[in-house]
Formats: sequence, C-alpha cells, structure tokens
Amino acid sequence: MKARFTVALVLTAGLALSACSGETTSTPSASVSSTAINRDAALSNTHPFSVENELKDWWGGPGIPVTWKVSETVNSDWDGNSRPDYAPPNGLQGLVQKPFSGVYNVNLEVNGAMFSGDSRFVLTPVVTIDGQAIDLQPIVVNAGGNLVTAGISCQAPGIGDIKSATASLSAKTPRELLMYDVLLFCYSSEDSFKQRILIRNYQKS
Repeated sequence: MKARFTVALVLTAGLALSACSGETTSTPSASVSSTAINRDAALSNTHPFSVENELKDWWGGPGIPVTWKVSETVNSDWDGNSRPDYAPPNGLQGLVQKPFSGVYNVNLEVNGAMFSGDSRFVLTPVVTIDGQAIDLQPIVVNAGGNLVTAGISCQAPGIGDIKSATASLSAKTPRELLMYDVLLFCYSSEDSFKQRILIRNYQKS
C-alpha cells in the first residue's frame, strides 16, 4: 500500500493535464451494482469521498436540491461493490442531495492492481430551476488526490495535510444567474487520499 501511495504522490503533478485527456471510457448503469467485477479484495484501496449541498434559494424557496451525475468512469479503475457510477449507498450516481441535509459519505473502492494515481471520474452537480435541469460546472475527481473544476485545482497534499481551493462560478437559469461556490478539500494519510466537495451560494472573500 505504501508503495502505491508513493507512486500516487509522484504522479499528482500531471493530474490536471490528465484530467483534460480524451480517453475512451464507459459508464455502467447504476442498476448493475450487484454484479461488480470480482477481484481479490486485498487489492482494493479504499477512497473516502464526500459531498455536501448548502445552496440556498435566492428566489424565496427553502433551498435548491442537487443531483450528482457521474460520467467518464473506466471499469478497470474500480473494484468491489462501491464505485462512483453506482447508486447510493454504494456510489454517487443519481444522488439527490437536499440543501443543508448534511454530508454524504461513501468509501469508493479503487482497483489496487490497476492503480497508478490517475484513476478518475467526472462529477457534475445538476440543479432544477422552474422545471429546467441545469448542469453546473463539472468536477474532475482523481483518485490520486486531485480535484479540478473550471481550472481551479485542489492538489494532493503531503501525508497528514489538508488543502482546499474555492471556485466561484455562475450558471444561467430561467430566473437569473445562479452565483455559487464549489469548495474542494483534499486530505491524505499513510494509506489513502480523502476528498470532499461542498457546493454553496457565492460568498465574497
């Protein structure tokens, strides 16, 4: 495990570039979560991941739910019964997160036999305003420790460290611009990386 972790740290410098690569990928349906690829469980690396929604409704409602959409997964990168493109509680695909409902946590399983620091997927928050579904800025999630959205990156820190980055963004809606922040958090320990994403209304720094 420590050898794989060291390789992951060495490769993080190129992750922002790899996030833009046009590799061919496949996205299994969330309905097949019970038929995960069978591999030696000892080769799986646990990858703790969290999302949280704090979007208020500026137009008078109680808040704006976020539906999390997963794309660009590669089958060989993931192992076991918990992977990003599975439905909750085993993944993130289709998670509908009510505002201020707390943190959703999932332990994704990275295929240790294939892990080279560049296992990745794309996570897109989707909001619905006046019946119209609107994709917000996609977030590239790299199991080697990086999170990237709109050119803003949270780089994998050293062991025991925590790093964060904030992207201030906007999206056109049927009412007016939705101004929002995406906060990226990256943690590391001796045996895993941890990542967290918080979406909230725009706040002046």
